[in-house]
Amino acid sequence: MSRIKVIHPKKPKRKFDPSLYSTRHIALRIAYLGGNYTGFEYHANSPNTTNTIEEHIFKALLKARLVPCNGIEGEEETVLGWPGDEVAEYSKCGRTDTGVSAFGQVIGVRVRSNRPLPKKPTDDVAEEGGEEGKEKTEFDDEKDELPYPQILNRLLPKDIRVLAWCPHPPPTFSARFNCQQRHYRYFFTNPAIVPSPNSTVGNLDIDKMREAAKLYVGDHDFRNFCKLDASKQITRFDRVIHHADIVELPQSSPNNNPKVYYFELHGSAFLWHQVRHMIAILFLIAQGLEQPSLVTEMLDISKNPRKPMYDIANDRALVLWDCIFPDGMLQWLYARGTGLEGRDELLDDVWSSWHKSKIDEILTNGLMKIVSINGDPTSNPALQSAPPMLCLGELPATAQAMGVAKRKAKGRSQILVEGGHEPLFRGMYIPVLERKRMDDIEVINARYVEKKGDWQENRKKREAKRKAAGVSEEEIMRTSESL
Repeated sequence: MSRIKVIHPKKPKRKFDPSLYSTRHIALRIAYLGGNYTGFEYHANSPNTTNTIEEHIFKALLKARLVPCNGIEGEEETVLGWPGDEVAEYSKCGRTDTGVSAFGQVIGVRVRSNRPLPKKPTDDVAEEGGEEGKEKTEFDDEKDELPYPQILNRLLPKDIRVLAWCPHPPPTFSARFNCQQRHYRYFFTNPAIVPSPNSTVGNLDIDKMREAAKLYVGDHDFRNFCKLDASKQITRFDRVIHHADIVELPQSSPNNNPKVYYFELHGSAFLWHQVRHMIAILFLIAQGLEQPSLVTEMLDISKNPRKPMYDIANDRALVLWDCIFPDGMLQWLYARGTGLEGRDELLDDVWSSWHKSKIDEILTNGLMKIVSINGDPTSNPALQSAPPMLCLGELPATAQAMGVAKRKAKGRSQILVEGGHEPLFRGMYIPVLERKRMDDIEVINARYVEKKGDWQENRKKREAKRKAAGVSEEEIMRTSESL
């Protein structure tokens, strides 16, 4: 006799009533690998910007009921339910671009708390009739509070991790404006591409690169080292660089080749794509195509007020390494213990990602060895017993010749290092200061205003109209000509 399966209707989720809980303003320390995302910042009015780090953080906060929904029916656990930065007292330290990672990102947000709500006057009267001398239990931020990192990490993708939280940031804390310095690192190899016997194009002059990097230090106008965004109508490009250097990354074996370096940069704030522009110029200098003095020339706005055209560096090797706040401002609480409530869970997640990448590295090295000897591993016994890390100096002439042939097949005369997996192929090299220039900043800004009109006023009108009519921003945009 067959059994009849009874399907019970799902119980509707109980609505979250934020008035029943206390809240607190906290800071969160976050790390993420940016390769799978379109940047950090979520743009509510830009449908083309999706899958951002911030979008996943917002959804996790909403799903965990740590922040209230904005009231849109059915969107309680989606990014459309985000209550808004002002309501959530939300702030962020850095706005990394597509592909860029971060190990020290910091945000501030007001979240639900386990702390009891303030007692009403009636509660005080009732308490007076209780036992005399009964001590009130003091709330412990570490033992009694919600484990915010653990809660969020269960809901976030594995390559976005909350490392710690701060229970008592200053009352007026802003992750953006209270940050004193932002530290970036851009990683690269030397040689930067597969070497060939008749060319040193992939070999970088680290000493010249370091000499040029130090010229960035100080208070300078970096308009020639950023992507100009007319929509923001920026007129001042002064930024302070506290430290700039080229550092070799220690490796397990001194004979490992290629060597790995990083461009270390400390600054108070940065312009759009500024770091990638700065390292791109250093790559040109390291290849011998430019002299270190190019940095000084490009920082001299009296001589070079208009930005020359040049390619910026690849995004994947850039990391927002740390965000520095005044001493004592943020006291971080890190996960402790084992299991779901402790550090071990976080370590397991990171280990899993690292292990996969490490195995991929070993397998790719093995494949490269085989390819370098024309698919016959027996033709070079020395390579058979070589360590997993491929030493490029041991590549046979056949492999190096293949690299030369590939470059000739491109039909281009110049190879440029830009930090990515493959170099750029260009025609005859033109020195940076002899290239075509962009228009003056004032001209670019004026052209945008002429095209868009009074963009600031129009934005305010659209927002006011949207709120009054209860319609979406997209609908307002379609009718904006009537404003």
